[in-house]
Amino acid sequence: MKSLLLQSVCVCTIAALATPLSAQAQSAENDLVQNTIIVTVQKREQSLQDVPVAVTALDESVLDDLGLDEFDQIARFVPGFEVQEQSPNNPGFVIRGITSDSGEANIEPRIAIFQDGVSISRSRGSVVELFDVERVEVAKGPQPTLFGRGALIGGVNVIQAKPEFEFSGKLAAGVGNYDERFAEGYVTGPITGKLAGRLSARVRQRDGYVESLNPNEEDFNSQDMAAIRGSLRFEPTSDLSFDLIANWQEDTPSGTSFKSGAFAPIPGASTEAWEPANLNSFGNFLGGKKLGLERTVQSVTLLADWDINDNLSLSSITGWRDIDSVEVFDPDGFGLELLIFGEDYQGEQFSQEFRLNFNDGNKLSGFIGASYFDEEGAQYVPLTYDERAVQAFLGGLFGPPDAPAVDTLPAINLTVFQMSGGTQIVPLKPIHNEAYTNYGDTQAIDLFGDISYAVTDRFELTAGLRWTEDRKKSGLDVEYLNGPSQVTFGGLFVTESNGLITQSGTFDDFTYRLAGTYRVTDAINLFANYARGRRPEVITASASAPGAGFAVLDSETVDAWEAGMKGLFLDGDLSIDASVFYYDYANWQTTQVNSSGLIEPINAGDATSTGFEASGIWSVTDMVALTANYGYNKARFDDGSNSIYPGNPLRLSPDNTASISARFLFDLGFADLKLVPSYTWQSEVYFTNEERADLQQDAYGLLNLNVQMDFAHGFGLEAYVSNALDEEYLIDAGNTGDAFGIPTFISGPPRFYGIRASKTF
Repeated sequence: MKSLLLQSVCVCTIAALATPLSAQAQSAENDLVQNTIIVTVQKREQSLQDVPVAVTALDESVLDDLGLDEFDQIARFVPGFEVQEQSPNNPGFVIRGITSDSGEANIEPRIAIFQDGVSISRSRGSVVELFDVERVEVAKGPQPTLFGRGALIGGVNVIQAKPEFEFSGKLAAGVGNYDERFAEGYVTGPITGKLAGRLSARVRQRDGYVESLNPNEEDFNSQDMAAIRGSLRFEPTSDLSFDLIANWQEDTPSGTSFKSGAFAPIPGASTEAWEPANLNSFGNFLGGKKLGLERTVQSVTLLADWDINDNLSLSSITGWRDIDSVEVFDPDGFGLELLIFGEDYQGEQFSQEFRLNFNDGNKLSGFIGASYFDEEGAQYVPLTYDERAVQAFLGGLFGPPDAPAVDTLPAINLTVFQMSGGTQIVPLKPIHNEAYTNYGDTQAIDLFGDISYAVTDRFELTAGLRWTEDRKKSGLDVEYLNGPSQVTFGGLFVTESNGLITQSGTFDDFTYRLAGTYRVTDAINLFANYARGRRPEVITASASAPGAGFAVLDSETVDAWEAGMKGLFLDGDLSIDASVFYYDYANWQTTQVNSSGLIEPINAGDATSTGFEASGIWSVTDMVALTANYGYNKARFDDGSNSIYPGNPLRLSPDNTASISARFLFDLGFADLKLVPSYTWQSEVYFTNEERADLQQDAYGLLNLNVQMDFAHGFGLEAYVSNALDEEYLIDAGNTGDAFGIPTFISGPPRFYGIRASKTF
């Protein structure tokens, strides 16, 4: 755990900058009346109702009321959006059935994650703490001209709160079960007449919720995060502004609870994922590191906006980002010193975008632009194992009655060298070390444009086009760190490459979209759109078969059709959004184990996704508001001779999801009381594309409650409980251990509760 000194420093720094304003109390009157939600998903400010794209926007008030400050929490209230977080270093983002979760340096993400317009899609740096944000926008469907890079199937944009020229601030601190400690705050205000600043920070610590039976390891799945952001806004004139934003975040949680479902952690103990686990590191792995994560993400962003005249504006987005993470995990899932894995990822990126927005003041509006993206990264994956244990357990000499035999584990090229009766005739090493490193280096140039034309007062057409050129270089280096294994006469998981091998390539293509909006009345819009999304070609080689060289996998493409309605009813008190969609997905890139027991990259064929989504917000009175969401998404691999998984559902994609929440506001005289209960539900989900019954989670739901009290003089109290019914469920199954025939399971968070106090200035 980090020292509480860090927590105190962050809070005291903000407090030292804060000067209290006059006493104030929030009025309950009209607090829950719907306001027009303004989004910038089309690169200009628009009402959410006017955007011909399926987009969900959650502003600061919604995030606070529901207690949402992590991506996986937000996803439960956005139909068609799923987030799986094994650790901050290892997330999976899913939009309408399509998953983006690869950590390899040379693999492109399928889903674009942005922070103020800068791509943060690289898996090892995509999870950022959602503190002091203005809103989060989730756009579903290909967004080639709007989000650009990585937006094959959709995009998420986090808009951070910017400096203001009026002084304000907030401090909050709290505690909870599992020894939670929480502190956050911000302060903003003018520095000079043309310069304003903002400083915000958050510290969160919580013990793990899966007990460790190993006294040398902390309880698993803890939280230990610190983040700080400083920003400046410079407005030299009324039509020119600059925002400089610097972010720093550090995560050092304990290890992920990859727990075996076959081997008990200790004799007689339960193998259920939410019961205590016995995991360990051994062999002075990576210098004696314990299980867990050490990750630092830092970035600097410069935003510039110039209103040239009433018809033209120019914007610039400059971004630099650095990711450094080391994670150690126990893939076998039980206490034997069998296998230990690690990952050391280092990456750096720079991006620049220029965009010229135009509006003739009548019928025509849009933008043209250009961008440059430069990224390089390396993922080093070391593996240590005890040859004696590997031969005994994975070679079938002993194990649980239902453990698979070695010849059913094609992911292991295991040749057990023994005499009849199990007598060894070669010495086996207690420690065998092997490792591989994959490298990725990408430079991309994009030219894009998007034009909207008002055909009539009620009918508008939009068309967009993007051209992308990617220059890629991939590398792979595989080595035995202390000689070949005596069990396999090579490596267990890899085959030595005899030095670094590389391959380069240049690829280009077009993506595009066409959308139409028809305003039936001043309160009801109909929309329809078609878009082509693309994930660039991948140059990849297998660490288990580097001698086969590199393969160039075709670009993944998706053709998406969607139609929907956005309307206001009951004099604006009820808003309803609904849409239907169909996606045709080609060239799914994945890996499989071939007949020789080696892992190779492949094209798994095509897939389709058909679905329906609906959201509604009803302001019943000024003091009561109800929200409901539902999503149906049937995402399946196609049948046919070219399909690896014919007819199977796509992993991490439940067919049905739903959520409902209510906000009740009471004026108690001495304080305003807000009650926010919520319930989220999803149908069964498979964790692998093979549709294995042993690696799936049945349908389940989670009940949550937030209670807030706002007093005079800016004081507030908040109490919360998440997963109030203490539902037991899995967030993942299979994992690295499944490649060795010993799948592991990760449990979802149990009941959490806590209380926080705040002071607003």
